[in-house]
Amino acid sequence: MKNNNNKDETGETPEVKEQEPESTEEKLQKEIDNLKKQLEDEKDRYLRLNAEFDNARKRAVKEHEDFIKYAGEKIILEFIDVFESLERGIENAKKADNNDKLIEGMELVYKKFKIVLEKNGLAPIKALGEKFDHNKHEAMMQTLTNECKEDTILEEYAKGYTLNGKVIRYSKVRVAKSETPILSKSLNGVSNVKENGNESDIETENEVK
Repeated sequence: MKNNNNKDETGETPEVKEQEPESTEEKLQKEIDNLKKQLEDEKDRYLRLNAEFDNARKRAVKEHEDFIKYAGEKIILEFIDVFESLERGIENAKKADNNDKLIEGMELVYKKFKIVLEKNGLAPIKALGEKFDHNKHEAMMQTLTNECKEDTILEEYAKGYTLNGKVIRYSKVRVAKSETPILSKSLNGVSNVKENGNESDIETENEVK
């Protein structure tokens, strides 16, 4: 059996060359190349994300503009029906011989208007006979009297309204205050005492509009 024992044809063992270790410069160059690749990848990722964000921003702006532009579309469509009813009422009133039909037509338009407003969240604020609430009512005048509880609303000058629970207009009212023996000076912006039988009206600095 022939045994070469790792010898070449000359009978000598071939010399095995050892692999030279990488130099520091080569290692640094590889690290630099890797970092450059990572930087390019991150740059591409950033550009894609930036483009996606810009497109999303443009869509959001467009949707917001459309919402503002067409937000009242539903209620406007409902008001068109009321508007046309009023228009027909005016035409019929011109032809009518008496005012009964005119009154009937106006009442119909009023009811339609009321239904549309209520459907969209409008509600009147209770005032007359209620206890004064500064969150809902605005006192335009105070009346000194012992005939009812203090802060009872005696008169409503202008209706107040809420829209979906939010007060959008305060009720302008006259409020009862307990009688006092002497009023020598104006208190809390209240002035101009008016004697009227058993009652005295005190006007506030607010004006009824």
